[in-house]
Order: sequence, then C-alpha cells, then structure tokens
Amino acid sequence: MGVHGLWDLLAPVGRRVSVETLTGKRLAIDASIWMIQFMKAMRDERGEMVRNAHILGFFRRICKLLFLRTKPVFVFDGGTPALKRRTVIARRRQRENAQAKIRKTAEKLLLNHVKAMRLKQSADNLQNQKEMDSAKGKEVVSEKSDASNKDEAALEGHNQEMIDEMLAASILAEESGELGTASNCAAEIGSSSGNASTSAAAFPKEDEEDESDEEMMLVRSS
Repeated sequence: MGVHGLWDLLAPVGRRVSVETLTGKRLAIDASIWMIQFMKAMRDERGEMVRNAHILGFFRRICKLLFLRTKPVFVFDGGTPALKRRTVIARRRQRENAQAKIRKTAEKLLLNHVKAMRLKQSADNLQNQKEMDSAKGKEVVSEKSDASNKDEAALEGHNQEMIDEMLAASILAEESGELGTASNCAAEIGSSSGNASTSAAAFPKEDEEDESDEEMMLVRSS
C-alpha cells in the first residue's frame, strides 16, 4: 500500500508461505501492487513495456490461483488519503524531473550526433576540396609544361630559321665573291692579251724598218 516500514512492522508476526498452501482459502490481493509489478517487470527485447502487461499478468496469476482452488479478492485503492497526498505530489515531481532529465539527455545525445555528422561532412568536403585543388594544380602544371614546350619548340624553330637564313646569306656572299674574282681575272686576262697584241703589232714595224735598211744598203752598194 506504499507505507514505508510496513514489512518491518509485520515481521514479528508475519511468515512466508507457498501459494500451494492456500488451497480452498480466500486471498486478499492489492491490485495496485500487481499492476506496478507487471508494468515494471514485463518488458520486450528493446526494454519497452509489453502492451497490456497488467492485463496479461492478472490473467495468468488468476488462472494459477483458480487452478489451486484459491479464491482471489482484489482490493483497489480509493481516493488518496490526506496523509499520502504529499507523497503522491513528491512522486509526481520526481517522475516529472526524471522525464525532464531523460529529455535533456536525449537532446544532448541528438546534438552530439548532429555535431559529429556535421564534422564528418565538413571533413569529407575539405578532403574533396583538397583533391580537387590538387587535380587543378596538376592540370595547371601540365598546361605550363605544355606551354613551355611549345615556347621552346617555337624558339628552336625560330633559331633554325635564323641559322638557315645566315647560311643562305653566307652562301650568297661566297657566290658573289667568286663571281667578283672571276670578273677580275677575266679583266686581267683581257688586259694582258691586249698588251700582247700591241707588242706583237710593234714587232713587225721593227722588221719592216730592218728590211728598209737592208734595201737601202743594197742600193748603195749597187
């Protein structure tokens, strides 16, 4: 009945007996105690109260008592006595405080779970961003290397063109120099041939003069 110390008070005259010894007798039962026992003890695999636990518990125990030919008489609490109102109010407050604590604990657990999920999501996003940045950096490096290779190829092509132009210019210069020397040689040859012809033309005049001298000498002698 919720009276503290009642069993200690009844201990000197009370004794424990087996249910089988109550055959053919009437048994007074506190229905409230049975209800609380069934609601607290009968739980499922998840730890929750079994649906209609008090009805199932009453039915099983009544069947057993009837099997033993014991007549149960159930006593239900009436209105709350004035002496017990304070106790009832204190119990209600305790239940409310316990429910509030359970609610706060559940909220904290939920918040911690949400924070953990957000941290994990932010870490994943950061990792993905790093991977994307590294991929972009590799692409930029490859583009820079391609551009540098293109610049080097263009520079080599330009240098090759300059070298070819210089070679062509040198070849042209050599050819022009050979032509100049050939023309000079031809001019020198022409001048030398002219001198020879003039000298050859001069020699016959001397011969003619000799011949005329010889003729004069012949005339005088004759």
